[in-house]
Amino acid sequence: MDFYDSTQPAEIPAGSHACLYYDGDYAATAAQAKRFVATRWITVLGDYRNCGIADFEQGNEVYSKSGALRAFVQGRKNMNVRARVYCNQSNLPKVRSELEGLAYLVWLATLDGNKLSANYTSGLWGVQYAGGLTAAYDTSVLYGVW
Repeated sequence: MDFYDSTQPAEIPAGSHACLYYDGDYAATAAQAKRFVATRWITVLGDYRNCGIADFEQGNEVYSKSGALRAFVQGRKNMNVRARVYCNQSNLPKVRSELEGLAYLVWLATLDGNKLSANYTSGLWGVQYAGGLTAAYDTSVLYGVW
C-alpha cells in the first residue's frame, strides 16, 4: 500500500492514508485530517503523546535537541504504542546510535524512486520513494502495519 505526506495537506489525494504534521510550521488541523481514510501524526518537536512519528531532519527540534529523539521513543514505549522515526538514509546511522537498546520502526526517505525492500533494515515501516521539495506531496510504500 502507498501512503502520502505533505506540508500542504490539501494537496494529498483525498480518501488515502496520510501522515500529517501535528506541530511546527506545517501543523495540520483535525478538520484537514478528515479528508483521509486514516491519519498518522508527525512531530518535529518530540510530542510522543499525540504523535506516532518523529521527523528526524535538520531544523527540527527532535533532531537538534540532545536526547529529544530518545525521549520521544521512550515516551511511546511507556505508553505501550509504536514509535516511528522518519529519516533519510544518511541519518539512519545517527538514529541507530541515538536509539540503541530501544524498539522503534523506521520510515526511510530515498525520494529517488527506490522503494528498497522490506528487509533493507530492521524495523522498516515504510520508504518515502517519490516527491521532494517541489512536489505537491510525497509518496511512500508501507512495509509494516499502518
